[in-house]
Amino acid sequence: MPDRTPSPLDLLDDIGLHLLRELQRDARLSFADLARQVGLTAPAVAERVRRMEATGLIQGYRAEVNRAALGLRMTAFVRVRTHPGRDAELERFAAEQREVLECHEVAGEESYLLKVGATDVHHLNRLLVLLSAFGATHSTMVLTTKLTGRVLEPFA
Repeated sequence: MPDRTPSPLDLLDDIGLHLLRELQRDARLSFADLARQVGLTAPAVAERVRRMEATGLIQGYRAEVNRAALGLRMTAFVRVRTHPGRDAELERFAAEQREVLECHEVAGEESYLLKVGATDVHHLNRLLVLLSAFGATHSTMVLTTKLTGRVLEPFA
């Protein structure tokens, strides 16, 4: 019988879920610290984490940066209804702009939803003018963020 490649969900027994929760809360935890929390050895934890990475369950580790400390004191969501044939150009433009934090192709009235950062309203306006070359834009400025960085759990 051929070996079956494990799916990410195969790795999520009680210990796997505990490891995943803790790594989402603090990805800087050492294997020794994680091992103490879940009652395994550090090498056993390292192997479990390696398997989570290999299956794509864990896709990377990132520092959460304070955008305001870097000068981006505003966040806005910009919906763009692209002109016909301009999608690829918009995607390239978004990838090149430091202010564009996320770019999502969406279904509905608009074609794209962008999350952008700006230093102030004037900076946001300049970005909106540039984006208008690709289609109609509608923007919403964020006043305060109430939820971010939710610890994910399986839904299956």
